Amino acid sequence: MEPLHVETLLSVYQLVATLLALATVGAAWQMQGARGLWLWAGAYAVIALSQWLRPWLVWLDAPQALRSIGHVGGVWAALLSLLALRRFLGQPLRWPMPLALALLLTLASFVATGLSGRLWLSLSLTQFGVGLLLLPAAWLALQAWREQRSLALGLMAAELWAGVGVGVARGFMVAPWVVSERAQAVHNNALWLMVLIALMLMQALALQLLVQEQALRQIRRLAEIDMLTGLLNRRGFEERLRRLLQRGEAGSLVLAVLDVDLFKRINDSHGHAAGDAVLSGIGERLRSTLRPMDLAVRLGGEEFAVIWPQVEPGGEQRLAERLRELIASRPFDTPAGPVAVTISVGVARARDADEAPAALFSRADAALYDGKDAGRNAVRLAG
Repeated sequence: MEPLHVETLLSVYQLVATLLALATVGAAWQMQGARGLWLWAGAYAVIALSQWLRPWLVWLDAPQALRSIGHVGGVWAALLSLLALRRFLGQPLRWPMPLALALLLTLASFVATGLSGRLWLSLSLTQFGVGLLLLPAAWLALQAWREQRSLALGLMAAELWAGVGVGVARGFMVAPWVVSERAQAVHNNALWLMVLIALMLMQALALQLLVQEQALRQIRRLAEIDMLTGLLNRRGFEERLRRLLQRGEAGSLVLAVLDVDLFKRINDSHGHAAGDAVLSGIGERLRSTLRPMDLAVRLGGEEFAVIWPQVEPGGEQRLAERLRELIASRPFDTPAGPVAVTISVGVARARDADEAPAALFSRADAALYDGKDAGRNAVRLAG
């Protein structure tokens, strides 16, 4: 069996990193800078660039210390991978300590190579550092997978934990104090390079799946958002209400259905642009007054809804009156000038966990029409 050729493997490593960097840049551009993708592209680019510089430094007869640039590239790629994962998951970057470690390892690599004249010590030190930098990323990916049970996150976590193991094992198997013969160190390094290339491809697959999952989430989110008001639409409303009732919020959950009084007159008198401005303004006012846990919805036309998940007994009247007063308190700015608006509100408290969302909505809607029949600009509670 022919011995593995390290230079060939390093060329493959460089080529794979270059292609993945270009592919990730394309994905980041297409996803309009999706969180973390530019950092992941940077991680692959650092590997490709450092491996490209390595033979040139040898050809230029650069100082021995600089010839460990390929080892240093792995350290900075690990740092960028950690930051990319944090960014992708919406976590704070917390970069000072990892950055300090990367700088320390870079300096140690150059100094060790310059003083000893041997690259194996530098490779060993930097590989231990790669394992150390990937450890928090692996832990973060594992925690995210436990919460979301995502295939992509599971694959990413597996790759990162394997990367930690490979960094430590590779650093140990090429260390001068472990392997005294250069030929054995070269052979060991070649074996781990093949594993490293496989892990890079595995990470690329996990990243592709993560991007696909994010794109699907964005599509679902857009499908549940009313474009005029920015509120949930009816589809999003039904799904959220069902989840809340299944979660055991019945008894404390209150649903209010709101309808703009005489909205057709606004369109007829001021035009549809004015009507759209009123609806958009109502959406803004609802968002401004609700708690983070509350949900505002545009059901369609001039009809809205609000879900209050946790309301003390008797508090629904006060909350609904606050909404009614909020809308009637001042006119809305429209292309046709200020337009005064009032709303009628029907309110129903969920009876028990067995009550269907449609039944709860039907009770609130019936209370709404009681208010309209009583003269509008009123709040009515369902029985």
